Amino acid sequence: MTILISLLRNIETFEHIRVAVSAAREYERELSVKPADAGNGGSSAAAIVL
Repeated sequence: MTILISLLRNIETFEHIRVAVSAAREYERELSVKPADAGNGGSSAAAIVL
């Protein structure tokens, strides 16, 4: 039983890591969108993440 609980905790941890990496990639994508977006002060990408 303790092995099962340990595995479930590891799966949950891996899921959190996967979500964090996915969010970081999305944030990076938002920062690198069209140069035309830089004209508005670049605040749009930061506002999306916050």
